[in-house]
This record gives sequence, structure tokens and C-alpha cells, in this order.
Amino acid sequence: MTDSTWLNKDHQLVPGEELFRSGRGFHLLAYSASHGQLLMRSIGRPGTPGEPGTTIDVLFKPAVVVKIRDDYRGLAIRCATAAESEQVKAGYASVSFDREDRVFVLESRGESDYVVAMAVGWTEGVLGRTQQSFFNDFHPAAPIWPSRPLSGVDAGLGVASAQELVDALRSDGNTAIRRERHRRVYVVMTRVIRKDGPVVSGAGVFVTRADAEEAQSVIAAKSVDCWIEELPIAL
Repeated sequence: MTDSTWLNKDHQLVPGEELFRSGRGFHLLAYSASHGQLLMRSIGRPGTPGEPGTTIDVLFKPAVVVKIRDDYRGLAIRCATAAESEQVKAGYASVSFDREDRVFVLESRGESDYVVAMAVGWTEGVLGRTQQSFFNDFHPAAPIWPSRPLSGVDAGLGVASAQELVDALRSDGNTAIRRERHRRVYVVMTRVIRKDGPVVSGAGVFVTRADAEEAQSVIAAKSVDCWIEELPIAL
């Protein structure tokens, strides 16, 4: 079970009011240029003595201006006062702020940072080993397992190396570890018309597109309808 909060209305975001507080450690996890999504996380380690069992994901959206560090030991988030907000925005004369762009102050160990965004929200719960975040779920309309913490355009920092893929294939298949990185593979799909209708199946999985295209050309030469699909492998 997860607990979620999303704040983006005036009555929810009162200047000077504290919105969130936790004594746990948080780190910057991901940024997506799509909708300016900025994600921070406190990782949970279920079953590990002395470690929290739940993960907390905190999302700012859309983030217009950001001044943060990559790691926090304890974190409080509050709405800036009117004076603080005016001071922060005055430092960015080239930015055209929207009326709904609010300054969120991040406080930790006597120091403060800020994110200017329209909304902030968080979800706490047990994150599945192959689930990348609480803010990028599987959707039937786009039936591909999410391989990144956030949807949209990112810097590809979660892409695993070829060696990591090899190591994962060699490891014990029952190892229960977090799957935080990914690599894409190329699946050659075929469609064969039978008496009782078309049969769609995978003909092979390839590590590189070049290999998949070579296999595709061989299959297509046999007059078989085929195409290539890219799928993520969680590592």
C-alpha cells in the first residue's frame, strides 16, 4: 500500500507553511525535460535490519529554477514566504515566471536550497524491484515496461553498459536486488497467417540493432512478415 500527496492549489500552498518533513536521507534521482520533472528519493530496503522498509519519492513539476544538492540528511520542504519568493525570483531576471510558479524551500541541517515549480508531491510505499519509481507506472495504452524513473526525455544516465548486461545474465537468477538500471534489446517479431488466424511471436532477441536487422533480412527473404521492437531489460 502507498500513501500519496499532490499539492498544486493555492489553499494547499500557503506562504511560509511547511509541507513535508522527514529525518531520512534523500538524493537527487532523475530529471526529465518533458514537463520539467525533478525527482528525489529516499530509498527503502525491505527486510534489512536498521533500514527503512519503504521508499519515498518526491516530485517537483514543472521545475523552472533549481538550486539543490545531490544528497540530503533529513529534509523539510516548505512554501517560501512572500519576501523569500520575491528575492529568489529577482535573481533570475531573464526568466518569465508564471503566476502559479511557487518557490519551495528545501531545508536540511541548517542550510536551505529551493526549487521553483508549480507543484510538489510525494509517494511512500514499498517499491517493486523492477519498478523504477512511483511516478512512472505501466499503462495499457503504451504496453512497454517503464525503464526510467520518469517518462519523457532524459539524459540516459540509467542506461547500463554491455558489461553490466553480461554480468546480469551470468548472475544467480533468483538474486533479489533492486533493478535501477536498464539496457534495451531488440526483438525480431513475426506474423504468420494460419488457417485459424494470424500468429504473432518473437523469433529472437538481439543485443544490437545491427544484429536484429540482419536476422530480420533473413526472415523477410522467406516472405515472412517481420519487424523489430525495442524492449528494456531491467538490470
